[in-house]
Amino acid sequence: MIGRAFKFQVQHILEVLDKFRREGLIKTEGWEEARLTFHDPCQLVRRGGVVRQPRDLLNMVAKNFVEMSDAGMMNWCCGGGGGLSAIEEAEELRIKVFKHKKDQLDELKVETLVTACANCRNIIEEGFEAYQMTLPVVGLTEMIADHLVVDTKISANTPV
Repeated sequence: MIGRAFKFQVQHILEVLDKFRREGLIKTEGWEEARLTFHDPCQLVRRGGVVRQPRDLLNMVAKNFVEMSDAGMMNWCCGGGGGLSAIEEAEELRIKVFKHKKDQLDELKVETLVTACANCRNIIEEGFEAYQMTLPVVGLTEMIADHLVVDTKISANTPV
């Protein structure tokens, strides 16, 4: 992108949180009781390869996590991918594309949809409005944050 390699590793926050989970640096308490599923954001999953990490994190806090058909690399786009979310004139197309996501959600009969992309969240909420759906959309990082246990043994000086 900038004509040379970065001198640091670029990671999505879910990759960092999952690394912390594996190393025992984050702990959670309590459970989400609702039947929920995860929408795989196109950039995160297909371009970034971040498939396992969101599921490992969800399993820390969700008792009733179910997968959509075609989960992971083959999950349907929310309708805003490829910059389509930024094109006002494409609203009708976004709503038509979102119908695939609606059908996946209807099939699962979930009570909550979790995602890890603010752009997807906006498009999903637009789709819910168009199809008169009232499902809550929650960010995975905020869900994890709601269940974090504060560990007084870990200080700001703990290397990560």
